[in-house]
Amino acid sequence: MKIIFLDIDGVLNTGKTFMDIYEEYQKTKQRRIEIDLERVGYLKEIVDKTNAYIVLSSTWRLKGQMVDGKFVPCSPKMQKLVTLLAEYNLTIYDITPFIDGDREKEIYAYLEGRNVESFIIIDDEPSLIKSLCPYLIKTSTIKNDEMLIDMDDTTGLC
Repeated sequence: MKIIFLDIDGVLNTGKTFMDIYEEYQKTKQRRIEIDLERVGYLKEIVDKTNAYIVLSSTWRLKGQMVDGKFVPCSPKMQKLVTLLAEYNLTIYDITPFIDGDREKEIYAYLEGRNVESFIIIDDEPSLIKSLCPYLIKTSTIKNDEMLIDMDDTTGLC
């Protein structure tokens, strides 16, 4: 099995995404989820070309749970994400366990005892997964070997 460990913020959205949504809200007074549809399209392309399964490693996963092998959202925001992904024929296959918010440990724990052929991690925070960086597709900009925390500087998945 091939796995994509997926973060959301800084991957499927950027600072520009939030600004665009705010401007849209100012005009329409309707809120939409903070996800950039172009970035979801890129994720779809990766999934289609690799036949990989999406395992949510983002803190967004805490707004849902696995029930009988299916991800069940527990908040309106997460339901919107699941619905949006479904429009692209994408599903959340599984989620990493919560281990004190230590993403690196959570990914290692997920991999333990599973028949994972290969995996990648799509994330904007390499500092959270130091020993796993060889598997990282980084969606943040780097300056002097340090990630820029400002969301305006993230490029998101591209």
